[in-house]
Amino acid sequence: MSVKRPGLRWADLAAYALAATGAAASAVLAMRPTGLRQLLAMGLSLLLLAALLACLVRAVRQWDKLRFGGLLAPAALLAAMPLGVEVGQELRTWRFERDLPRYQAMAKWALARAVPGERVDVPIPPEARDLAYLVRVSHEPGCGRIVDFYWGAGFPVKHTARRYVELPQKLENDACRGYWARGLRRGEHWFEASD
Repeated sequence: MSVKRPGLRWADLAAYALAATGAAASAVLAMRPTGLRQLLAMGLSLLLLAALLACLVRAVRQWDKLRFGGLLAPAALLAAMPLGVEVGQELRTWRFERDLPRYQAMAKWALARAVPGERVDVPIPPEARDLAYLVRVSHEPGCGRIVDFYWGAGFPVKHTARRYVELPQKLENDACRGYWARGLRRGEHWFEASD
């Protein structure tokens, strides 16, 4: 009569719980980055790595008993962060599309405060504080009026911005993207990037 060792079951459950936690943390970070979320994801990634190594060692040592079933927990740990990032990016896109009318209204409001040749930080109305922590408008020669919505931050100095360009054809001009040279086009007037 063979007796199952309870440690194996608990080890797998702990690995799956850690994988789910890591996936959730990376999804939340990808959805809207903050310094605290980034620190949490970094800490969990170290735990995931340690758990992955422990599970792989266990799978190798007990291969005759576990076979391919011993590779399920390491596979879950390995896939947790990339899967979480994918889910978080999809949620970020969904949320932007949901909030796009509010972003459009805020962009039009901010454009009226542009000063030619200067970058101006505009105060954010209370009803729009969930859209950004900083709104900066500029009127640059050759690019027209531009509004930057800083809505994500990281550790130690990382910003994520959504840029509204009044003249959509100017989004293709690298000079009009400024230091946001790489990023993702989000619509006719919109560009999202991180530094």
